[in-house]
Amino acid sequence: MSGETAAKTQLEIASEEAPPSARASAAGSWMTHGAGFAALRLLLLGLVLAVWQLTGDVLVGVQWVSSPVLVAKRFGVIVSDGSLADNTIATLEETFLGLVLGIIGGVVAGVLIARAPRVLSDTLDPYIMGVYSLPRVALAPFFILWFGIGLESKVALVVSVVAFVVLFNVRQGIEGVDRDLIDALRSMRAGRWQMTRYVTIPAVVPWIISAVKISVGLALVSAVVGEMVGSIKGLGWYVTQSLNQFDMTGGVTSLLIMAALALLLYAIVGRIERSVCRWQTVQSSSRTVQL
Repeated sequence: MSGETAAKTQLEIASEEAPPSARASAAGSWMTHGAGFAALRLLLLGLVLAVWQLTGDVLVGVQWVSSPVLVAKRFGVIVSDGSLADNTIATLEETFLGLVLGIIGGVVAGVLIARAPRVLSDTLDPYIMGVYSLPRVALAPFFILWFGIGLESKVALVVSVVAFVVLFNVRQGIEGVDRDLIDALRSMRAGRWQMTRYVTIPAVVPWIISAVKISVGLALVSAVVGEMVGSIKGLGWYVTQSLNQFDMTGGVTSLLIMAALALLLYAIVGRIERSVCRWQTVQSSSRTVQL
């Protein structure tokens, strides 16, 4: 028997003698990360579309829930006439600008409050929570009165949501820095910049990324809410115009486009998280226990 044949035989014997849990784990891994997982998603999508089509055609009528066929046709129409690009770009511009400004403002405010004397931060806490708790739907008309129905009012509304989320996360990250690590660096006579670089920033970055992941969806929702209250373009404006004309297909098409944008933005943030926080991914995987 040749060496290659002997090696194959040993591999086959090892696979046959592998415990059922190992084989089940391999199958589960394939279903989770391989083609099986994608097939399950496509199967679920096909089932949802079939039920939706049946509901619109037979059960309640397309005038109430539209249908996948009508939405696909409308999507082709708004792509060809350019309205999809115009409205989507307007919403993304509001979302992106508000997200960037909100992140910057939230980081600065979070650092200042976390580094402020305890009596000052405790004094500001109820006011911060009070402003954060205000419904943004109620604030949208005020921003429109103050800044007009253009880009500025939507960006201000997005900033008012994102900044608080980032502020809370940054503050929590700074206050949760490992004190033992700080004492160890102090014992080695580390300077303030070294403490910030090697302790504070690595501790806070995951909190900022987590805040951004939460804020992406909130920023898109806030921009759409602002457009629905008062605007001349955008996906939120398109929803309002469609439903005012009892055009359910236009409204549903806009909702699906918003969902696709939210998933895309969330995927981008997830990719950034994996690139920036590589050490956390390694540590998390090393601590994972197979049950």
